[in-house]
Amino acid sequence: IMVLEATMVCVDNSEWMRNGDYLPTRMESQADAVNLICNVKTQQNPESTVGVMTMAARSPEVLVTPTQDLGKILTALHGVKIAD
Repeated sequence: IMVLEATMVCVDNSEWMRNGDYLPTRMESQADAVNLICNVKTQQNPESTVGVMTMAARSPEVLVTPTQDLGKILTALHGVKIAD
């Protein structure tokens, strides 16, 4: 049975992402994990959608509303900056 899902992935873009305990960086490791999750979710059911939001800065920010377009998600992830 293929389950239809709408998933929102919350990305940490806080100052903690500057720590050097993951290679190449925490932020890049997180982006790899988000990419993997998005691929799995959309491959399980082609009609499932995934969105991305950041949690740091002044308030949470939705970068991509739930979509089937992985290109939009990867583009948004590439533009995430660590919040001041």
